[in-house]
Amino acid sequence: MKKSLLWIVVLVLSISAVATFSLIGCQAAEEAVEEVEEAAEEAVEEVEEAAEEVVEEVEEEVEKVPAGTYTMKVGHSHTTSAPRHMSLLVFEQLVEKNSEGAIEVELYPAGQLGTEAEMLEQVQMGTIQATRGGSFDEVATELSVYMMPFLFTDPAQFTAIASGPIGDEVAAAALEVGIYIPATGDAGGLRQWTNNVRPIEKPEDIEGLKMRTPPIESIIKIMEAMGANPVSIPYAELYMALKTGVADGQENPLVNIDDKKFYEVQKYMTMANYQIHPDPMFVSNDWYQSLEPYLQEIVTDAAKEMMKYNDTLMTERGEAVLPVMEENMEITYLTDENIQAFIEKCAPVYDYFISEGWFTQELLDKVRSSIQ
Repeated sequence: MKKSLLWIVVLVLSISAVATFSLIGCQAAEEAVEEVEEAAEEAVEEVEEAAEEVVEEVEEEVEKVPAGTYTMKVGHSHTTSAPRHMSLLVFEQLVEKNSEGAIEVELYPAGQLGTEAEMLEQVQMGTIQATRGGSFDEVATELSVYMMPFLFTDPAQFTAIASGPIGDEVAAAALEVGIYIPATGDAGGLRQWTNNVRPIEKPEDIEGLKMRTPPIESIIKIMEAMGANPVSIPYAELYMALKTGVADGQENPLVNIDDKKFYEVQKYMTMANYQIHPDPMFVSNDWYQSLEPYLQEIVTDAAKEMMKYNDTLMTERGEAVLPVMEENMEITYLTDENIQAFIEKCAPVYDYFISEGWFTQELLDKVRSSIQ
């Protein structure tokens, strides 16, 4: 490429000299040729200097880190057959292959390293390097904007926003607590309600029910707004809590209800589609910043590809497991009229989160205007 550029320079200047020859005669043309040669030599020197600088920069960029230099421990609470773990396997393969083994990824599924809250704390302490889970409130309150009641009607609406500029803005807020979010996916699709007491068709049906809620403010406030009694139970203990009656019901997307087999201990399910949860990858920012720039890029790119695969799996799995739900529970599908009644019942939740400073009206408006 360098030689081609030099020949172009010489050719352009030579044409100029020929034109000069035809216009001013032999002697003047000879002087013009000398000027051409001098200009060409100067151009060659400038291009060679620039080329040397580019080569030096490239050599610096591609200097590789030895295999086994870094270990990336990633914990999560889902089983090995869940979309979350399956997509993390893709992340592991991409990172190890593209880093040529410089980063070795170790996956710890099914709560091996503790609860979701405990794993997040381990990331912040540097004990592990990353996790995926539902401890949104401790990371960035702005993540709650995604979880407002009845905001999205299709997971694709959410993923389009979370993977775009608005998603980058929300993710950046996590840096304040030492967390880097390279990508955010769908945690399972739209969320449904199950319980052992009665079918839930209208707001008064959920009143008084002991509904298990994770330590996520949006779910707690939504349940309170509908008149339910929120019960805090760790996800890993939820199956037994439903079986023994510690909780009457719970809320989760279909993929989670299937993964944890909650349908074995629940009688009724309402296809409420009332909320969606983000699935951010929480990475220790200190660890991430310790990586060479090219390794940072590899981790980020792998996380984005992981989430694309995750979102596809979530959609496919949700559709595939619905028949399992229908076989094991009585399913209620809400009418448009009843959906509107729930929307009106949950309206104060929006006011609470804005007035308490969890996110701004401006951010909510951005999300709403971007929903397609």
